[in-house]
Amino acid sequence: MLRTLYLKSIRDRAASALIGVASLWLVAVFGMWAYAGLGDDAVSFFDEMPAFYTDLIGINGDAGVAGLMLSMMFNFIGPFVVAGIAISMGAATLAGEENDGTMDVLTTAPRSRSRLFSSKGLAALTIALIVNVLAWLGYLLSILAFGDPASGVNIGAATVHVTAVALLYGAFAFALGAATGHQRLASGVSTAFLVLSFFAAGLLPMIDGGEDWAKIFPWYYINGAAPLLNGIDWTQVLVLLAIAAALVVVGWAVYVRRDLVSGAASMPILERLEDDERIARMLELLQGRSSTRGIVGKALSESRAILTIAGGGIFVMTAFMGLMFNLVSDFVGQFADAFPDNIMAMVGFADYSRPEGWYHGEMLSITVPVAVAVAAISAGAALAGEERARTIAVLLGSPMSRAAVAWQRALAVLAVAGVVAAATTAGIALGNGVAGLGMSYPHILATGVLIWGLGAVLGAAAFLGGAVTGQPRIAVGVGTGVAVIGWALTAFAAVNDALVPLAHVSPYYYYTWELPLDNGLYWYQPVVLFGAAAALFAIGVAGYVRRDLKG
Repeated sequence: MLRTLYLKSIRDRAASALIGVASLWLVAVFGMWAYAGLGDDAVSFFDEMPAFYTDLIGINGDAGVAGLMLSMMFNFIGPFVVAGIAISMGAATLAGEENDGTMDVLTTAPRSRSRLFSSKGLAALTIALIVNVLAWLGYLLSILAFGDPASGVNIGAATVHVTAVALLYGAFAFALGAATGHQRLASGVSTAFLVLSFFAAGLLPMIDGGEDWAKIFPWYYINGAAPLLNGIDWTQVLVLLAIAAALVVVGWAVYVRRDLVSGAASMPILERLEDDERIARMLELLQGRSSTRGIVGKALSESRAILTIAGGGIFVMTAFMGLMFNLVSDFVGQFADAFPDNIMAMVGFADYSRPEGWYHGEMLSITVPVAVAVAAISAGAALAGEERARTIAVLLGSPMSRAAVAWQRALAVLAVAGVVAAATTAGIALGNGVAGLGMSYPHILATGVLIWGLGAVLGAAAFLGGAVTGQPRIAVGVGTGVAVIGWALTAFAAVNDALVPLAHVSPYYYYTWELPLDNGLYWYQPVVLFGAAAALFAIGVAGYVRRDLKG
């Protein structure tokens, strides 16, 4: 019975994990392609970098072109993807069964809660380990494919460190989900912890005495010991794994003692809120009836946790960055000028001496896309989630066609992406006004429109994947794959002009290439973004109405 549930859990989660790994492989290939033209100039390129930066990313001139690619993979995009996969699996492994209403089926079989916990946890651990092994293999093959030696970098050691950190994040989500039964809560809090760790590990070491505080955050240990150069620091790795194990034990201790739920983890809170007549009326307006407003309202209600974390967090961060610029404006431009063009290309050659460049490099190039992607992809996968939760029959029982239900779910994706875009726009505008930065408000609004368009495309890609398969994990994998590969194409195209034609298929190209805070909106940008989203939605609806639904 242990083996059966274990294998079933692996089968259920494997497809989306493999899509994520495949995305990393393609990013590695694009990275090697972009940097391959440097050849022997790679050594002088490293010599141009500030010493603190080469120490921060853990590479030197001996690493060559492969080191440039691997520094990007191991210090940014790779850990985000593998840790994101671990968090997704950890949050869904047990709490997902309760949210989907399938926990009662699992617990009626002759197995204890502890055995169920072990089976699901081992399945998540197995996939996380396989993901990291496949990522290591992809990095190695991409280097060898371009004829570059891998002797100057220790890919295996860096992979071990990333794996340990990813397992800790996954264990955190797994324990939180097991203890609460709330999948969205576990996923949202764990993702917020991941993003916070990323910023803390990168920024705190730059402050006097801040490095000791940075050690609190798991992300620091991805490169704290420079494993690409120095090999595995087993002390760090074993401490990370010990903390992950302790989190799992705590999750188990709470899980075996609490009351489990089946498909209604959030209902007690709603019931308490509905006791208040004023709140009940607001909820009724939000939820609506069997109408377009009803399904869109239902989708927004389902996304409230993600919107609170992503939209609220982005609003606070973008507003705060205005005041931050005033604190660092005296030296941040010279600081950025110390980097060679090939590094600054990754943030669109942002001019950090100006507030527009500061916002572009610090928020719009990475952080904002992550926030809108998480919210929009989650909303895009919700249509398939109705089948997974066996609630689609209820929706289709109302006087609406399949196509109407699907299109209303598509409108919900646009609404969710629009909320994050509006929060970003409001945050930048507030930061601009409070700090007296003098940025153009029409350009800030133009930036918000393009953020909305980027979220629409990513959410539509997830919608298409879920609509044609009925699998929310496939939907999330497709949306994430488009996000990761699209970002890589645009970032590496700034390094190597040969990738520019390919970058035109990336939604990021139309979102960020023309620096909207500086230049405003070009007519073709929203046309391409929202046009591509509409096409993806239409294909998804067409596929949805033609296949047999589950549930």
